[in-house]
Amino acid sequence: MEAEPLDQIPPPIVPGPNRGRPPAAHPPLWAQRLLLVVEVAVAVWAGLLVMVLPWTRLWTQNPLLAHWPILRLVLAHSFVRGIISGIGLVDVWIGFSDALHYRDLH
Repeated sequence: MEAEPLDQIPPPIVPGPNRGRPPAAHPPLWAQRLLLVVEVAVAVWAGLLVMVLPWTRLWTQNPLLAHWPILRLVLAHSFVRGIISGIGLVDVWIGFSDALHYRDLH
């Protein structure tokens, strides 16, 4: 049995991502826009909650922190409250940015 020259050996068949399948269709336009509205609403709601919650009585008089006095002391610092409120502000910003930069998929 003789060996075939390398230039006569066919390359291996590697299945491609779309070989034998139709191209993936995008969701309908109404579903895309509904998802955007829900995403923006959740981001803005959660961001406002995280922005405001550290400055309420619920934050300082939280019964869940009764067993951890050191954590309660750390969370009562204005610096920590400001950082957490900043995270909420970023979340609101991301929600509005998603709404402003939305493009329909075709």
